[in-house]
Amino acid sequence: MLNIRDVIVGGDSPCFIIAEIGQNHQGEVEIAKKMIEKAKECGVSCVKFQKSSLTDRFTQSALEAPYIGENSFGKTYGEHRAHLEFSPEEFKMLQEYAEKTVGIMFTASCMDIVSKSFCNW
Repeated sequence: MLNIRDVIVGGDSPCFIIAEIGQNHQGEVEIAKKMIEKAKECGVSCVKFQKSSLTDRFTQSALEAPYIGENSFGKTYGEHRAHLEFSPEEFKMLQEYAEKTVGIMFTASCMDIVSKSFCNW
């Protein structure tokens, strides 16, 4: 696997560029894969996603709050956010796809303690 610890930044080293994919993939693995590929084509060094455990990050009332609009993926904020979260299996598959297939580093912003334990880079 590609490892951030092997990267030298500064001095005469090339610029290290991180593409923030976040949750712009709209909860779709195929869109995420295309974004990873495009980032590599653009010369990006690393792609960064976001990982959350919704029940550890938000209160129950926040998750149950109505969330309707043209960009909503559910009737509540929790349903919307759940749609954007990849399962652990999808997340690991995307990491492997990025690193082994595309040849670009993969990382994530861990938004809570549970997610940090999952990512555990």
